[in-house]
Amino acid sequence: MKRTFSALLVAMLIVGLFVTGADASNSYQSSDIPIGSSNEVLMVGTIVPSIMSVTMPTYVPFHVSRTVEGDNKVISPRITMTNNSSVPVSLDVVYTAVDLSNLQGTSWAEGPDVGRNQIAIGFQKETLANQMPTTLDRTTWLKANTWENISVMSLNAYGKDTMYVVGTLGDAVPENNTFSVIPTFVVRKA
Repeated sequence: MKRTFSALLVAMLIVGLFVTGADASNSYQSSDIPIGSSNEVLMVGTIVPSIMSVTMPTYVPFHVSRTVEGDNKVISPRITMTNNSSVPVSLDVVYTAVDLSNLQGTSWAEGPDVGRNQIAIGFQKETLANQMPTTLDRTTWLKANTWENISVMSLNAYGKDTMYVVGTLGDAVPENNTFSVIPTFVVRKA
């Protein structure tokens, strides 16, 4: 009786394996590739858009005077830019609105060499901690009232960096009036 029961149990297990194997072979979809049937495996990825967030000041006052020592004639506070995103970013200026209407006879220059009636303003990254630049080396100069694409700074993911407003002016530019320089920044994935 034990032998008959054991033989019956073995027969049931064998039939169960055949039925399970038949069901498994029918459960593949037409796009599935069974392991071992090919050296190619289809992998599908999803692109997740990066959220870029940069913290920067919205207002930066600066003072221009010929009495400031060195080539840089501008005194400005430190401008700290902070990247709050998980990707590196580039900070670019795409347009700079300049209003010199209070500086009679003054025009804009795009670099360190200015004429008697010209003024030039730009940005310079901080090279010495907490120290304003005295030279105009490595300055990114702004163009007045013109569409441009000037890279001012790159920031690593979750990084920060500091820059200053720098500039120079000719000896005939009045120092007792105000003018405005409004750069439009764009943040791009670096």
